[in-house]
Amino acid sequence: MAQDYKNSSRAVAALIFWIAALSVLLIRTAQLQIVEGAKYQNYARQNRVRKVAIPAARGLIFSRDSVIIAESKPAFNLVLVAVRDWGPAVITASRILGLDSNSVKQEIIYQRRAYPQDPVSIVRNLVPEQVAIIEEHADKLPGLRLATESRRKAPFGGYASHLIGYTSELNSREYERLKDQSYRLGDFLGKGGLEKQYEDLLRGSDGCEFVEVDAKGREQGNIPDLERLEPVPGVNLYLTIDWKLQQLAESLFTDGMLGAAVAVDPRTGQILALVSRPNFNPDLFSTGISSDNWNRLVNDPSFPLWDRAIRSVYPPGSTFKIFTAAAALDSGLIDEKKLLPKACHGSMRIGNRVFKCWKAGGHGSLNLHDAIVQSCDVYFYQLGQLLGVQGISDLCLKIGLGSETGVDLPQEVPGLIPTIGWYEKRLGKGSWGGGVPANLSIGQGEILTTPIQLAALYAAIGNEGLFFKPHLMLKAETYDGKLVAGETLESRQLGISPASIAIIKQALVGVVNQPGGTGGSARIAGVEVAGKTGTSQNPHGDDHSWFVAFAPKDDPVISVAVIVENAGHGSAVAAPLAGKLIKHYLKEKGIIESDNLKVAAVP
Repeated sequence: MAQDYKNSSRAVAALIFWIAALSVLLIRTAQLQIVEGAKYQNYARQNRVRKVAIPAARGLIFSRDSVIIAESKPAFNLVLVAVRDWGPAVITASRILGLDSNSVKQEIIYQRRAYPQDPVSIVRNLVPEQVAIIEEHADKLPGLRLATESRRKAPFGGYASHLIGYTSELNSREYERLKDQSYRLGDFLGKGGLEKQYEDLLRGSDGCEFVEVDAKGREQGNIPDLERLEPVPGVNLYLTIDWKLQQLAESLFTDGMLGAAVAVDPRTGQILALVSRPNFNPDLFSTGISSDNWNRLVNDPSFPLWDRAIRSVYPPGSTFKIFTAAAALDSGLIDEKKLLPKACHGSMRIGNRVFKCWKAGGHGSLNLHDAIVQSCDVYFYQLGQLLGVQGISDLCLKIGLGSETGVDLPQEVPGLIPTIGWYEKRLGKGSWGGGVPANLSIGQGEILTTPIQLAALYAAIGNEGLFFKPHLMLKAETYDGKLVAGETLESRQLGISPASIAIIKQALVGVVNQPGGTGGSARIAGVEVAGKTGTSQNPHGDDHSWFVAFAPKDDPVISVAVIVENAGHGSAVAAPLAGKLIKHYLKEKGIIESDNLKVAAVP
């Protein structure tokens, strides 16, 4: 009896256990089917559905006169999408395209090691004949597909290459940094110039479509009940660049010339032209630069990838003398008529060192006006001694030298204005003499400036001391014409007195138009060009040639800075080049008649 009760109890317990277990199972099944059904259905679909990106076209870049200077063209790539058993198809594709299958497979294995599920581009930028061959053999290429993408194109080759910049494929480090911002392996990224500066505007938003795949990841066809999402093209940029002026500036730098030219509208800070030579063709990067081309660019001793307009620093030479003059005038050390104690006899002794003037025979006794016109070094040596390092550096830092201009381009450098603290840190307290400020006063020694700094500061002198931040963005619009961003003007006062500016402007007119002026090769009949030559000392070779100018003297519409490396005195090469740019622009603006467009011959 007791045994029967025990057995009966066990049976009941077992029954209760199985009922409980079955209940749990039924409840879990109901939960899976009802509560989490949508989630698991989505997981199941993911095993047979692939989301395929539809790349957005990159925004266009226009000049102010609506010339397209950077555009996007469709390109075809052969892409591996299969995740397993892709070897035979890759061998076939390599054979029909004339590729080394071992190299192709090694590249696939390398990429899949890091990103095992991602598509791999086998061949980019296919030509029409290659596309036709692939389509003809499509049934023999399971797991491979033709994919379109937007490829950057520079219609004018190397012209404006530094301001436009370039795009190239993401590397693995960039991908890891940007993958949360919807970047994919194989995407192209702006890596220089405006392409980098305005990447977020230009890149657009990719669309997508859904395709069915088999267990090996091979695509079987579109899924009609899943809606295709169309891509949104990037924003179009309209620049301040005057394309005719840009083309002229590019053409004036003939083969072998190194240097830069920057033209600015003094009334707004709009950059009208920006040239750096040598240049490069951005298309080399957008089509996937070869190792040979890359090595050729980076090992070129003339540094074609380097933007000399905003990243190269040079002693400003005599173009700096107007800032020394402004410091001396504003501090009351001189006026425009005052003669300094020492006349110029071709040199001046300071301590145990002789400082020479560029004119061996000397200039005699000069006032400030004539010292600027004739660019007398001895006169400015004396001003440097009167001002000292502190007086020179204070004025420079106040007007913005030693700082970036703020132009909307990446990697601008600030140049260098040495201060007393700078010298004490490097040379020791009191370890330099009067020769240091004398050298600084003529724009030599440790002082370093960029072409864009001088173009913008001379523009401000012409604009009665009102400085506008140089910029390239005029407006940004969507592909259907909706305004995204407009032009932003930022201005400040230089802090130089109006009286000093008036004296300097008149002297700069004399440099170009007065007998004995060093800038006569930039003279234009019918207009007062105000400018200054400069010779930048170069310890590594021949001196550099500077010329900076604005025109007309009153209410100027253009300021130009030109530097030509290893070209000697500023009057020989840089001044006539700048004169041609100014005369072209004034003609386009109708300020002077074409009959008056004569630039003086180089003396």
